Amino acid sequence: MFDAIIFDFDGVILDSEPIHYEAYCRALKPLGIEISYSEYMAHYLGLSDKDMLPKLLHNMGLRYSEAEIQHLIQQKIAAYTHIINTCEPLPLIVDFDQFLFKIALKVKKIAICSGSSRVEINTVLSKVRQGKLHAYFDAIVTAEDVQVGKPSPEGYLLTAKRLDVAPGRCLVIEDTPYGVKAAKAAGMQVIGLMTTYDRHQFLTADKVITGYRQLLSRVW
Repeated sequence: MFDAIIFDFDGVILDSEPIHYEAYCRALKPLGIEISYSEYMAHYLGLSDKDMLPKLLHNMGLRYSEAEIQHLIQQKIAAYTHIINTCEPLPLIVDFDQFLFKIALKVKKIAICSGSSRVEINTVLSKVRQGKLHAYFDAIVTAEDVQVGKPSPEGYLLTAKRLDVAPGRCLVIEDTPYGVKAAKAAGMQVIGLMTTYDRHQFLTADKVITGYRQLLSRVW
């Protein structure tokens, strides 16, 4: 048994990549910048806003100042929260809440480590089950808390520090190769959740599952 379980957020708690994509489109549209969903999934999935937007602009041969990029990030976050607040019901990953309720009885600490912003995560958690899920998390580490996003292990190491749990005693649930690489580099065990990528893209994960039902059937 592990002392802590750390969840990624997008694709692990919420099926939110289509929402992030739509928010990016809304933020970029006034600039005349368009990106297809397939391009987003292929090149930018798993990156935080502060990593994704500079990469996108660079790939398009565009130069924006740091202040302009920060403004874009705020526009994207505002679009995301508006979509979340008007979305009924929110697309939680199937069986996530049941797994959370079960594991909370067995594990000392539970956390989130995500490349999303704190505003985005709090907006979701405040809405799901009337905000009751928020109390299950002992720490939430977001893009604002780190200098470098995944695949850097910085976020996961910070999460372990805030939980006061050794990295080797943490189990991570991730849905992207970037996230798996980050958690493994932090010295943690990782389960790859196949909500976004196929099994062959989780070669370094310790275990790969199709959904939480597989974990619910286990005795923890």
